[in-house]
Amino acid sequence: GEIIKHGLILDKDYYRFLEDEADKILKRDPDVCEKMILGSDKIKRRVVEEDPTEKGIRSYLNFGHTLGHAIEKLGNFQLLHGCCVGLGCLAAAYISAERGLISMEEADHLKELLTKFGIPVTVSGMDENDVIAATKHDKKMEGGVIRFILLEKTGSAYVDKTVTDEEMKKGLSYILR
Repeated sequence: GEIIKHGLILDKDYYRFLEDEADKILKRDPDVCEKMILGSDKIKRRVVEEDPTEKGIRSYLNFGHTLGHAIEKLGNFQLLHGCCVGLGCLAAAYISAERGLISMEEADHLKELLTKFGIPVTVSGMDENDVIAATKHDKKMEGGVIRFILLEKTGSAYVDKTVTDEEMKKGLSYILR
């Protein structure tokens, strides 16, 4: 989930590499897996070095984490962190699509890619209102406002402080069963 997130937020070519090489990655092809790990590390290292105090681009690494952390907490940490991040990325991608920033096909394609890598794309047993309430206690809050990370396009994220509870409900409707 974290590796796919890196491509979604900052590097469309890397995201396409993950799509194109998914079968080889799943078969643990050493050369392809090395490229995958080095590519992910390069993106994260660049972000952390450019913004060590999380005042700008580093916050993009929180894509998928706002709702993902809430799901993780409400699920009593039974789901792996990367799976929760993947679910959060999917909900955030849906919100981005609802806003017309990316296409719904791109959100659906992300769902297919997560599924291919064995990352859950739905979660059950959670109430949307409980998930939203849990986001209000996340460390990503700034002055009582959620700093939500959305996609303006595949490979490019931004910080948005205007995501409403209603939009989060729509994003959650895409992943909650």
